Amino acid sequence: MAYNVTTDMFKDQAARVAFSQAVNRDELVTSLYQGYSEVAETILPSFVPGYDATVKQVAYDEAAAKAGLAAAGITKVRMIAYSNPRPYNAATGQSLATAIQGYLQKVGVECTIDIYDWTTYKEKVKGGDYDIAFYGWIGDNGDPDNFLNLLSDSDPSMNIARWQDQRTSPASQRR
Repeated sequence: MAYNVTTDMFKDQAARVAFSQAVNRDELVTSLYQGYSEVAETILPSFVPGYDATVKQVAYDEAAAKAGLAAAGITKVRMIAYSNPRPYNAATGQSLATAIQGYLQKVGVECTIDIYDWTTYKEKVKGGDYDIAFYGWIGDNGDPDNFLNLLSDSDPSMNIARWQDQRTSPASQRR
């Protein structure tokens, strides 16, 4: 799940934290994946060099999410998702988005979901007209770069959150 940080809604880290607090990841993984997956704490799988077991994601906290989202003025969010199973998500992006929509309802956020076939979805992701989108991949060589490099790419077809750290971007390195 990626927050489009170019939108006014998710430019602020506090809004992203509040949104994350609304999602019960443990319950979600158990219900959607029926024991065939586990909750991820970092971008790296636990068996890949560089994995840090001390890193923890934002904890589920419905009350804090509700307060944080209200403080950020977030009452509506638009997600896009894909309709077909993917190798990294057999439950489909649509099922995942629908589950998250249920968590958002509990904290007073209206969520719309636009569903697309995979080919159309990839074009929509490139266009960037969404608040939240879903993506994934499967590492094929066991190297941390196979995970980390994909998210540092400026290509919006991979870096769907559109995150750019100006301190480490290629443009800042050329100065």
